[in-house]
Amino acid sequence: MNPKLLSIIPKLVKISISQWWARRLLEAYKGVNRSCQLILLDDGDETAIWIGIEDGEVKAKIGRHPATTTVTMDVDLFIDIIKGRIDFRECLWHGLIKIESHDGRPWSYHAFLWAGFWERIAEILR
Repeated sequence: MNPKLLSIIPKLVKISISQWWARRLLEAYKGVNRSCQLILLDDGDETAIWIGIEDGEVKAKIGRHPATTTVTMDVDLFIDIIKGRIDFRECLWHGLIKIESHDGRPWSYHAFLWAGFWERIAEILR
């Protein structure tokens, strides 16, 4: 795992520890079944994280796994999104984030789904 990601681990642990925050996040995605292969790039290095939402339950794994979407971005950009410094959609429309669909739906479907997910994560962590 990229050492830069260590700076956000306390924030992510904060979500997993708080039942209220976890319920709030999962209620927003009840009935959604999607997965994302998140690829974070840093000077030729790559960190792969799989995130799945299955019936309102969020699951995560390190490494590459089959997913309905692949989202690729710079690790520093991801940290800024998680910390609420910059908006996922703004980065997407400026070409800083690449989204690939693997389930036949348009990439824009996945862009809106994951934009909302990361926005909610950043909102919870504020």
